[in-house]
Amino acid sequence: MTRKELIGHFFELTEREAYSRNNPSAKPSAFYHFLEEEGYLEADGVYHMPSIFFAYQDSSPPKTWTDSIDKSPYQSIFRIKKATRFQQEPLSYADFLCIRYVYSGEALITTRDSRFVMRQNDILLINSGFVLSQYLMHEDDVVFTLMFEKDYLIHHVLNNKAAGNVISRFISSYIMSSTNPRNYILFHGKDNDRIPRVIEDMLMEYTAPTDLGTILLEAYLQILLVEMSHSDYEFRQDRDSRHLYVIAEILDDIDRNYSTVTLQSLSEKYSYNSDHISRQIRRATGKTFKDYLLDRRMEAVCSALKNTSLPISEIESEAGFQNETYFYKQFRRKYGMTPNEYRGMPG
Repeated sequence: MTRKELIGHFFELTEREAYSRNNPSAKPSAFYHFLEEEGYLEADGVYHMPSIFFAYQDSSPPKTWTDSIDKSPYQSIFRIKKATRFQQEPLSYADFLCIRYVYSGEALITTRDSRFVMRQNDILLINSGFVLSQYLMHEDDVVFTLMFEKDYLIHHVLNNKAAGNVISRFISSYIMSSTNPRNYILFHGKDNDRIPRVIEDMLMEYTAPTDLGTILLEAYLQILLVEMSHSDYEFRQDRDSRHLYVIAEILDDIDRNYSTVTLQSLSEKYSYNSDHISRQIRRATGKTFKDYLLDRRMEAVCSALKNTSLPISEIESEAGFQNETYFYKQFRRKYGMTPNEYRGMPG
């Protein structure tokens, strides 16, 4: 499939959209059915979606390009949906994190207490628990939603510096919160033509898989996050969730100062006791402070082994290791070889 063919599919009118356009007062029964099957209706009339892993029972080959999105083999990584035009979504919220992107036209967003319009190249990063609905009223309105569970974000996004500080903080609040934080960030891509290109690349792979698909999708996501972090943005957050954002600064601090940082120094700098910081690091990364710090130091060692000719003793010292025996023991445990053997490996 060429890029031109892909873009043409974006604007194709589905049977459901054609019916809704010609019958504007009709209830979007298919979408409501979808919400009722995969989520549930709460007492206040808001739909709740607990997981992105909603099942599609139909295993037949996709009949349309839109159908190929719903049947993509990459749904176990994260999910993408193309918004249906001419249908007013009901108010709903999810237990997962979403990115809504306006590829073309605009989208009317309604929350519990406000309305705003997303325009072309705008990106809405939505935390779990934020209640909203969306309405696309024109044929050239094309909107895609990317949905992510916590495990994926922990392993592939949170600790990657491509996410940028504000995005890392936002994702941290989602991962660490025991409740549903009600907040979002609206990024304005404006004239950044790299954003639609990476969305196109992502959808090309998502609907027409290749052997390297998983690697490509993760790379495209990182590029998207970089471009988002370079954009102007509007941030809305709950007052009660603000303390959650500090974990991103702590992790960034460890990444930058891995050779000297200690739990005590972090405690003094951020005015939290060391036990609290340890718990939050484990909650955000799945690792103890000691293991997280060790990983950062080992990454620095491996980089120096491959990219410099410095003596190993100097490399281990600059990475923060003060005990040579401990360093060699941990290196062999992690990589199954000595530092010299690692340095001599091809590539």
